[in-house]
Amino acid sequence: MKKMFVLAAIGALAAGAMVGGATIAFAQGDVIKQRQENRKQAGAAMRAIKGIIDAKGPTSGAVAQAAKLKELELAFVNMFPAGSDTGDTKALPTVWSDRAGFVAASKAADVAYDQLASAAGSGDLAALTAAFAATGKSCGNCHNTYRAKSN
Repeated sequence: MKKMFVLAAIGALAAGAMVGGATIAFAQGDVIKQRQENRKQAGAAMRAIKGIIDAKGPTSGAVAQAAKLKELELAFVNMFPAGSDTGDTKALPTVWSDRAGFVAASKAADVAYDQLASAAGSGDLAALTAAFAATGKSCGNCHNTYRAKSN
């Protein structure tokens, strides 16, 4: 039953992300602000999951947050059009010069979000904790290569 719930949740996430991604249009001047807002929302979702882990469950509350992370990531990877590399951005030039690597990093995060959703739906706090740590590493790998360090 839990497995069916997790699979249904992942399917709904994928369908929602496809619809959401297809309807997003960006004005060149706003794309930096849009991707900053996207990452703020991703950070909030990660903090919410951390709160669930710290409170020792229930893990089911993390399913929606993992879905939100997946939705945000699917939109985020497309928020780097040519010419959006200047201004108030922490994106490094490697986002554009190593586009294939950037897309691969985004896909790795997407896989981590699927595993996070699956662990959340399982009801197993240890599995959720491990998936959360793996997701954090995936996020960190992308940040280390494609995002400038904060001062």
